[in-house]
Formats: sequence, structure tokens, C-alpha cells
Amino acid sequence: MTILIIVLVIASSALLIYTYSRKVTGVSMLPTLEEGDLVVIQPVSVNQISVGDIIVYEPPCAGNGLAVIHRVVDVAGNGFITKGDNNGLTDQGYGIALGPVTQNCVEGKVVFVIPYLEKLSELPYGLNYVIAAAIILYVVYGELRPQRQNQSSPARENQPDQSSP
Repeated sequence: MTILIIVLVIASSALLIYTYSRKVTGVSMLPTLEEGDLVVIQPVSVNQISVGDIIVYEPPCAGNGLAVIHRVVDVAGNGFITKGDNNGLTDQGYGIALGPVTQNCVEGKVVFVIPYLEKLSELPYGLNYVIAAAIILYVVYGELRPQRQNQSSPARENQPDQSSP
């Protein structure tokens, strides 16, 4: 029964990661994001996005027909101006975005980055998400589990040193 629960937790986590994550391709976000990194995104409304946030947006705002992971560098009247950290011009200047990025194009805001997952991305489709889910669960478990207290007794620490005469 325990194994079934673990499998279900890993499978559901893999589905969530698949739904709320994107693999970084290209070098436009260097040095912040590298090709092969996995970004976890949170769906948000435009009023939850600020200059400096990294967002994922897609067509019809993205001119190349693909999702784009770039930083918000300015707020325009009806959307955001975005730019890759490694790019000289904004997405709008390069034609990556057809205009300011609006609410209907925003997939979400990047909230977590798992670096160096390019090796996982070379695994068969689906298996990479299961392994990524297991890694994330391990990290979250490590952060949430209670920390051990120092084994020395507080009463013993307050006693005077009896080793010297």
C-alpha cells in the first residue's frame, strides 16, 4: 500500500511539473537561465507581475509561435515589455514579441528554477518528468522535515566548568 501511495504522489507530481514547468532552450537568458534548466511557473494575473520578474508567454504575443521565457523590463500601457538577459534589444525590438505582452498571452511567472536538468531532458518523454518530480519531492521533504536539536542538555551548558581548580 505504501508503494502505491508513493507511486501516486510521484505520478501526480510529474503531471503537475509537466503542466507548470517549461524547459529553457537557447541562450537568451544567460547567465540567469541556461539551456536545459527547468523553470516552474505559477499562473498569475498581470497585476501580480512586476518589472524584474521572469515570465513565460506564448502566441499570439510571441511572434515565432513558441513559448518565450524572458524578463519583464518595463510596463507598457496595455502589457509588458520583455527582454532576454543576454539580448541587446527587447523582445519587441527583435520581433520576438509582436507587441507588449498582455494577459491573454501570459502562461505564468517563473517561481522556481531547477538547474542542469539537460541530462534529464534527454531521457524518454514522460520519464524525465517522473524523475524531476522525485527530485523536487526529495528537496521539499528535506526542507520541511524537522531539524534535529543539539543533543546537549541546556542545564549542563549553564553549569560552571569543574575541570579547573
